[in-house]
Amino acid sequence: MNEAVSTIKKQERCWQDRQGGTLQQEAYRRPGTRIMMEAQFDRVAAMLKLEPGMRVLDLGCGAGLFLGWLRTHAKISCHGLDLSLNSLKSAQVGAVDLKLILGDAESLPYKAHSFERISCNGAAHHLLDLGSAVHEMYRVLAPGGIAVMYEPNANVLTNLVRALFLNTDKYESPADLAHKDAFTPGSVRTILQDTGFTDIRIGFYDFLAYPLSGMYIDLPFSRSRTAMKLLIRLESALQRLSFLKLIFNLFAWRLVVVASKPLSVKSLS
Repeated sequence: MNEAVSTIKKQERCWQDRQGGTLQQEAYRRPGTRIMMEAQFDRVAAMLKLEPGMRVLDLGCGAGLFLGWLRTHAKISCHGLDLSLNSLKSAQVGAVDLKLILGDAESLPYKAHSFERISCNGAAHHLLDLGSAVHEMYRVLAPGGIAVMYEPNANVLTNLVRALFLNTDKYESPADLAHKDAFTPGSVRTILQDTGFTDIRIGFYDFLAYPLSGMYIDLPFSRSRTAMKLLIRLESALQRLSFLKLIFNLFAWRLVVVASKPLSVKSLS
């Protein structure tokens, strides 16, 4: 690891300990934002194709919001890993059955084939060496397992908004500011294919409700459950209009990457 990457990793850990988990929790406490976030959780869970008894790892679990939601919606074994000790302490409050570990996604402290499912809900774009992290995901994923990454989408609109309103360490972590634009559909697909993943699917979501929720920023829609539910329904209806799909994809704030580890796996060097 070169000195520049090592420095950003240290800064990232400090930032996440100081404010990353707090930002997540504050957003989740706002009624409208919570509705939007739980709609995202439901989408990720559906793509994971969960079955009772499965071992699920959430990489970059942060304050445990997604894992906390999962444990009430599926009969699975919930595991989480994050680099922030403070975030993990928050995640453990009231959820002692969550199995949480402090660690680095680029060097996972698990044995091969430990999990049937892996999720990265807004964490993969923080990884400075995505190739190493995907290599590790492949290693600890059981043959036939599924990995889902639900991440920010870098396009002309989202980059402009971030540059104008979010390009500050109040909302964006050191890893965000350093290389968020590097997480693209093409680069991720190439890394997954080179590692051995198959059945790779990429989709675009959240062109309406997510930006209007404000996420970390307190906007009017973020305070209203009713308004956010209406926005989500409108967005869902618009998504069914196939002739508008290209336009919506261009303005999507999130991209979803789904990949499978084949039942007959290649060995990793």
